[in-house]
Amino acid sequence: MKFKLFEKLASLEGLDLIMLIIAAALFVVILFIAVRYRQKLENRTNKINTTRALVYGALCLTLSFVLSYIKLFSMPLGGSITLASMLPLMMYASAFGPFYGFAAAFAYSLLQIIQGAWIVHPVQFILDYFVAFTCLGLPSLFRDKLTLGVIVAGFARMLVSTVSGAIFFADSGLDYGFANPWTYSFLYNMLTIGVDTLICAGFSLVPAIKKLQKNMC
Repeated sequence: MKFKLFEKLASLEGLDLIMLIIAAALFVVILFIAVRYRQKLENRTNKINTTRALVYGALCLTLSFVLSYIKLFSMPLGGSITLASMLPLMMYASAFGPFYGFAAAFAYSLLQIIQGAWIVHPVQFILDYFVAFTCLGLPSLFRDKLTLGVIVAGFARMLVSTVSGAIFFADSGLDYGFANPWTYSFLYNMLTIGVDTLICAGFSLVPAIKKLQKNMC
């Protein structure tokens, strides 16, 4: 797909422009939360063992990355349903808080790029990888409610990817008979990220998973 760097962005208006701004604002909020909690973290270093946090972070990142290769179903343009690949990372975020959670989520976005990035535009690349996957750190804001955190994080990632899909993959929707790019993008991401999120939420309700998450801290 051919594109010029700012051609697509310059042509945005109406709902497309509003949703892109919302996605960008979400990323700014995530960065602000991470920085803000980093300051609080410095005042309570005795409560979180840095070495423990780093070790668990490495383990959860590795587990999420490995599980992302276990694809139960794959869609065109890179979408897939995995065996709860987001859950270890979300559990880590919920256990260790925003700074470590968002840092690990951002690191995971880099691993996803290494795994194989689908790029048609620089802004699409940022939305689908850096913004969408960093949203997986949101369970850190729901430290005593893992399932709620999983649902919120999964929905946020789906929202960002829906915006990206509607703006940058509208032509693909036409190929499948969808005249409205937002309908196509929502359904596409609901069938991939949405289902993936439900699988993670289901596993998060298992008592053994809850106990493991609490024992991380």
